[in-house]
Amino acid sequence: MNQQIAQTKYGPIEYRLEGQGPTVMVLQGGHCSRETRLSHEKLVEDGFTVLTPSRPGYDATPATVGATAQEAADALVALLDELHINQIDGIAISAAGPTGLALAQRYPNRVRRLVLESAIATPWDPKTKRQGRLLFGRAETLTWGLLKLALKLAPKQVLRVMVQALTTLDAEAVMARFTADDVAFIRRFIETSQSGNGFIQDLEHCVDSLAGIKIPILFMYSPHDKVAPPTNVQRVATEVVHCQSYEVPAESHLIWIGPSADGVWQRRLAFLRA
Repeated sequence: MNQQIAQTKYGPIEYRLEGQGPTVMVLQGGHCSRETRLSHEKLVEDGFTVLTPSRPGYDATPATVGATAQEAADALVALLDELHINQIDGIAISAAGPTGLALAQRYPNRVRRLVLESAIATPWDPKTKRQGRLLFGRAETLTWGLLKLALKLAPKQVLRVMVQALTTLDAEAVMARFTADDVAFIRRFIETSQSGNGFIQDLEHCVDSLAGIKIPILFMYSPHDKVAPPTNVQRVATEVVHCQSYEVPAESHLIWIGPSADGVWQRRLAFLRA
């Protein structure tokens, strides 16, 4: 897995570093473990170095390294210091959105550009927070254990439940258009997911004002995303001076699969190369 541990002034941070070229730091979303792959690792093939840290509370990075989005951003810059990386482009996915925004706000000299993908940029609603604490607090190991067992015993039913949580469209209709690769992507996501103490912290992450962010941001989102609805991109587009928004014609939170996935890849690549 090529995982390593850096000892920073905030504590140990697990990370993976691959490739040669300009560094892109990928902040994976909620529930993503060190084994989760959403396709960003393939940036290595396009001439980038990809740095994938385990965010605070996930894998071997203790939650105490950064309880808030701002503290997490400070810790990630300490990781860059330990690795002697002066500047990065950032990609913040889903629940990592607030950490990505905090990085851009607090360290504009260290972050050149930021890509937000299906990202959270507004506070979680109270119902989601209650459900999140119930399922992914003390019970998170049991929750994922039961879900992974159910995936083996009744895969179609588990996939339906997952898709219903990710789209505002009819889940059955969305699933009917899945390819075998799309199904395999979702299965791998479930099989590699683990929340640790990270997702509970994610639920409280926020950045109160974005007015000071001056670096370019590309926000890619689906209009049918049930997890990170368009109110998130609307907020960033309103408050950040240099924000490009790209409405992906995807049918759910998962903008990395389906017919629109190549468009997502090309838009991201063009932005990072600019």
